[in-house]
Amino acid sequence: MSLPVKCLKNFVKLSQPLGRMACKDAAPLTSRINPTTGKLEWVVEDENYDFVQEIARSAYTDMLHDDDRNKKYLIGIKKAIAAIHARGQTADVLDIGTGTGLLAMMAAQNGADTVHACEAFEPIGRAAQKIIAKNGFGEKIKVIMKRSTEVTVGPDGDLPRRANILPAEVFDTELIGEGAVPTYLHAHRHLLTEDCICVPHSATVYAQVVQSDHLHLSHKLQPIRITENDDIIAHEKMNQCGGSASVYDLQLSQVTPDQFQPITEPIEVLNFNFSKGDFSQRGTNTVNVPSLVSGQCHCVFMWWELQMDTEGEVTLSTAPTWAHPEGARAPWRDHWMQAVYYLPKPVTVQVGQSMDVTVSHDDYSLWFTVNSQGPVERPICQCGAHAVWSRPRFAMLNDSLRNAQFISALKKVVTASSTCLSVSDGSMLPLFAAKLGAEKVYSIEPHSLSRRVMKDIIRANQQSNKITVIPESAQELKPECIQSKIDVLIAEPFFISSLLPWHSLYFWYCRTSLAQHLSDDAVILPRGACLKAVAMEFDHLWKFYAPVGDLEGFDVRIFDDLTQKASQDTDDTEEPHHLWEYPGRPMTSDFGLMTFDFTKCIPDEPINVAGEINFLRPGTCHGIALWMDFDIDDKTTTTTGLRNSLGPGEDKLDWCRMWKQGVRFMKQNPIIDDERRHKLVYKASFKPSSGSIFFDFEVADR
Repeated sequence: MSLPVKCLKNFVKLSQPLGRMACKDAAPLTSRINPTTGKLEWVVEDENYDFVQEIARSAYTDMLHDDDRNKKYLIGIKKAIAAIHARGQTADVLDIGTGTGLLAMMAAQNGADTVHACEAFEPIGRAAQKIIAKNGFGEKIKVIMKRSTEVTVGPDGDLPRRANILPAEVFDTELIGEGAVPTYLHAHRHLLTEDCICVPHSATVYAQVVQSDHLHLSHKLQPIRITENDDIIAHEKMNQCGGSASVYDLQLSQVTPDQFQPITEPIEVLNFNFSKGDFSQRGTNTVNVPSLVSGQCHCVFMWWELQMDTEGEVTLSTAPTWAHPEGARAPWRDHWMQAVYYLPKPVTVQVGQSMDVTVSHDDYSLWFTVNSQGPVERPICQCGAHAVWSRPRFAMLNDSLRNAQFISALKKVVTASSTCLSVSDGSMLPLFAAKLGAEKVYSIEPHSLSRRVMKDIIRANQQSNKITVIPESAQELKPECIQSKIDVLIAEPFFISSLLPWHSLYFWYCRTSLAQHLSDDAVILPRGACLKAVAMEFDHLWKFYAPVGDLEGFDVRIFDDLTQKASQDTDDTEEPHHLWEYPGRPMTSDFGLMTFDFTKCIPDEPINVAGEINFLRPGTCHGIALWMDFDIDDKTTTTTGLRNSLGPGEDKLDWCRMWKQGVRFMKQNPIIDDERRHKLVYKASFKPSSGSIFFDFEVADR
């Protein structure tokens, strides 16, 4: 239960710090780039900000709500203690990464003779000491505030003797991404007896090779049709690049059967025996299996199973519902999901063909190949695109409907005499405009790696003479950079710094800064935007913020207080989430909160709105989902949120998968027992000076 290092995808601070200044006896100043205005800001923060932020982002709460995990660890610990006692030995327990102290308390309550709990993160370690004392185990459990690699053994050491039971939860979606391999290897060499029992005892990694045109769109840039005889193509380095070894973690249960075709059955590819520690820091294993169908191998689905006891009677599986022993009743969890690994290149196979599926690992990551020849090296991106574009960004650039919308809108306004300017990071819009016949196209690309990738693509499409890539931001643009007035200003808008949908309002600030460069009748695409919302009841997403209270009979409210306060002190009120991965039901119709007119410069005064909307059904209002719709022109809209409209009796939620939506969680999770008696009252205010949008949502009686 150590502090996760790879479970931060849903707990990202919405403005990343660039640097820090501090004076003696003064709170530190942290510099940030405002993602909406693009301006550098200095923020005064508490001297313990970094520690508090780590606690807030740790994803502990979701993990502790995993009842299946907690109960199976308890069974595994009980069986390990009983087995050690049956040998006539004392049960000496070492809990590595104790977190709340849960596993240590389970051991102490169930007959362990000595218990030591190791926790490297001091604020959590202090909380664990208090929780342990509150539950009556202060004299039985010793908390060691060190990394396990720093723990000493001996008369004067942290442990009086080597431990013979090791309960630990040092796993992530990739199983070994939090350092399980070096952690266990070090423990066996320095902290554990030869006949020790680890909980879990072992782990099995499963893989399934699949064909998925849907998921392949998140890996490689595909040709984009502009006209009947003209496509935008990727450059050769991009076509040859195998990508990177970074895992694409998903809730595979939400990937529908029509979006992939299994090429193989799920197969066992790796086994780690934690009790013996007989694995190496690097390893490769090949499994030969027959192909179920003819097709192309695009990627590999991966999940794993823990054997909690030495007999293998108690197992904990992270398989998606369609491969889980319990099927649709499989426990939901977000701290462990499933993984997608892309093959370096698609591999064509025939039905019944014998296939070699090879998995390799180092200390922290896995990678896969199919029918590979020679050594299997860890893939490294050679083209730059996999380093600068996220998986959803690849899918966005490959979205044929979205591309067709922009191409159609540009065809209406681009002429042979047009000068166009694109303001988006790593965008194909400059190529769209150039291929549609614009005389000159400028593309603002202030990020160096994105700029390099786009220059390669522009050269591959023989448009270097028509497209000029500008390294400055819109606010820093020098007059001499643009030789003539801009006729068409275009944006997706997409910016690397944006995390919440409305951060794309940065385009409005760019448009305002560029006003002097625009012709009197310049066309602005998109011409405007609408911030939209819907009240939601989530099946599980609420667990990220819900207090734990009692955990397997142990009072952990001290931990609740710590994490809740940390979240209040450091986290923004709204969080970004890919809502297609998190099932739920709409509690209201979708509604517009406020609109923005990009044909005009940003106003000086705030934009304030207020209103109310009725609930459609009873349930619990866990939060408000928020997104942006962009009006490309007066007839075409592209969305970052719901792709279908909601009304009475409509439960289907078709979320755009390429964008994260914002979620404003309701603090008290109000219960709507009768939708005819309640309404949602809202206020929102956009502050042009800061780019901030402030929300207020309340449930009121009708």
